[in-house]
Amino acid sequence: MNTEHANWRRLTPDTIAELPESGAVFEVANLVRTVHYIGTARGNLRQRLATWSQEHAKLSPTPGGYFIRYQPAAVEDRALEDRLSSYRAAHGGRLPSGNREQATTVSKPTSRTAA
Repeated sequence: MNTEHANWRRLTPDTIAELPESGAVFEVANLVRTVHYIGTARGNLRQRLATWSQEHAKLSPTPGGYFIRYQPAAVEDRALEDRLSSYRAAHGGRLPSGNREQATTVSKPTSRTAA
């Protein structure tokens, strides 16, 4: 993914309405471009970001708002793996804050004893 600031766009309803309806990997960042989340479009970037922005209203308000950038991807899962690997390599193995929550949501097997 290109890391030029020029590719970042303010996350607004107008921006979302202009996005393509195709597969992509996207990043959400704050004004100084600290990435908070990296995700896939699930086949439709416009729809995904419209839904995501409503579902993730839990993102705390930040001065200057949030920004997005995206990379078209025919194989989203592979592109996401590549992007997350690049992010981890540049950030000491850590994930963006919005992705950490997903990584820790793993079901643990329960052990039961026979009665």
